[in-house]
Amino acid sequence: MKHSIEVDEYQLEVEITSVIDTPPDSSSWASPDDYYGCRELEFSVVSGVIYDEDGNTADLGRNGCAAVAELHAELIEELLWRVVDAQKENAAFDRAEARAEKWRAA
Repeated sequence: MKHSIEVDEYQLEVEITSVIDTPPDSSSWASPDDYYGCRELEFSVVSGVIYDEDGNTADLGRNGCAAVAELHAELIEELLWRVVDAQKENAAFDRAEARAEKWRAA
């Protein structure tokens, strides 16, 4: 999944490479991850540009993308979690709406 996000003066194309989102299960004693839940997300910055004060852009290149990813890793991950959570919420809403439509049709 590729997403476009803004971090400071950067516009980044970020690809989510791995997502683990296990909800907590207080009845499970198998491991702390099962009991408390686990949320992990891995990403790579595919491309990016930087904007200057005048609105001009410059391509970051491979090394620039790696540097921005290293410098802003926590913020990028936070923004991507917002995207993932919004997608899950929209999917749940769509499923609920489809069930309601099916019920109305019956």
